[in-house]
Amino acid sequence: MKRLLALLFLTAVVAGGWFIGSRLYAVNDLASAAQSGDSARLERRVDFPAFRDSLNSEVDGAIERREIGGIGSVVAKASADFAIDRFVNPETIGQLVRTGQADGVGIAMRDDEREPVSWRIEGGDLNSFRVTGPDPCGALIFHRDGLGWRLAGIDLDG
Repeated sequence: MKRLLALLFLTAVVAGGWFIGSRLYAVNDLASAAQSGDSARLERRVDFPAFRDSLNSEVDGAIERREIGGIGSVVAKASADFAIDRFVNPETIGQLVRTGQADGVGIAMRDDEREPVSWRIEGGDLNSFRVTGPDPCGALIFHRDGLGWRLAGIDLDG
């Protein structure tokens, strides 16, 4: 019985270590890839189709909240779709991770633009978590990918 309890305890410690450690590793590896400009590593750390869908949803929600009616709404959404397709690429995501801002999208405001953003992990569950900057006005969202994590979304409202 003591062996079983010891094994259960050890399993819980290992699982907890992975749960916390893998999140830290994913965020730090993404930040390191962004700092070094390593596009190949950024492409492995970011789920670009999911990120594009998430940003599209955020922008569509903002357009609807502004209550642009009829053809104006259609034009605004089409323009947003075009801009998002151009925005979501390794260079721009790298800049967003490095500085908290890119091409008019900001999720972390800072006083000193020369220093990289220091990201904080916030909440989440077994399949996702959020990271915010020092003065958050938005968040990056990571989703589980096997035993690791990939950047898969953005929350512009924080």
